[in-house]
Amino acid sequence: MTGFTDSWKFHDPTSNSSHTVTPTSSGLTITIDSGARTDWWTTAPGSQPESSAHRDSGPLAYQSLTLVASQNWKLSGIVHQEGSERFQQTTLFVQRLNPKGGREGQAWLKSGIENEGGRKYVGVVATNPFSDWNVSPLSKGSSVHIEIEKTGPDVHVYYTVDGERLLLREKKGFVLPLDGEEGKEEWWVGVMVCGPLSEGTKGKVEQVKLELVGGSH
Repeated sequence: MTGFTDSWKFHDPTSNSSHTVTPTSSGLTITIDSGARTDWWTTAPGSQPESSAHRDSGPLAYQSLTLVASQNWKLSGIVHQEGSERFQQTTLFVQRLNPKGGREGQAWLKSGIENEGGRKYVGVVATNPFSDWNVSPLSKGSSVHIEIEKTGPDVHVYYTVDGERLLLREKKGFVLPLDGEEGKEEWWVGVMVCGPLSEGTKGKVEQVKLELVGGSH
């Protein structure tokens, strides 16, 4: 079971990207061909080397889900990134929207493979309200299994190498309820590919699955 419906949307602010969503026996295969110079990244006023940045142009194949704040879930998939240019990335992506609009209360996280310094890393960018970034060298190949787990207000990200499941990131209180534990929240959940410095970036995620754990939705 993928945990998804048949209703997929495509966030493509530049109108220069494309995607496919293909069901398979082991989940979904999602491909994205991103247009030029796309990204998701937010910085604080005074941050260096870039102050007050806010970019959300990276193409995103997603489903919009309405869930109670107490609902736990896990998004997983095998991420592939064959590119070699700096900052090219293929990621799993989750975003909680703020029903009142604006950036306050909005949180998003992307995790996958990113190119930096001539090699590939498995990494996470977590944004609430500003982006932080951490990476770990990918020991071999150009693919990795990623899991993003929400448990209460906390989010954990895992990756698997040579059969060993490793914790990549823990964010305590990342998505504190906006309107109580049983308040309804809108989430975008899916796959994002971007290349801030590139004329085009291709990526693929296989075996994409969403598991709802306990609670209701």
